[in-house]
Amino acid sequence: MKTSRNPPEILHRGSLMTYQDDGSKRCFGYLFDFPGHGVFEPTFGKLDVSAEEAKIHNQSLSRAEIEGLDQNCTVGLGGMFYTRKAEGRTIVATWLGEEVSREVRVRGTVLTFTRKGMRFRGRVRREEDCFFFKRIE
Repeated sequence: MKTSRNPPEILHRGSLMTYQDDGSKRCFGYLFDFPGHGVFEPTFGKLDVSAEEAKIHNQSLSRAEIEGLDQNCTVGLGGMFYTRKAEGRTIVATWLGEEVSREVRVRGTVLTFTRKGMRFRGRVRREEDCFFFKRIE
């Protein structure tokens, strides 16, 4: 895995791990544990964290994505989630599979989902299970 940035100092081990970036705290993305090779992060490559730390971070990140959606996502803002099938239906979930919404409608490539009275819309691609979305109301 080739990266363009050196791994920064890891803050908040044992929970949602962050780092300083130009004076602001940023959160690492999802971490990938490759047994025998280490734990990797998409932006920085290999990080000096254990598989257990990666698991705790990923669980914290998944919960934070949902909490952020519920508490901070105003109209026009959005993010990225994933689709998966459950009981023959499409649902919206985090990368770890935590359910975000079962109130999902797909028409062509347009996916609309509802959560806690908020509506979101994005576009899905046949070959991808992730999609970007924005809050529309």
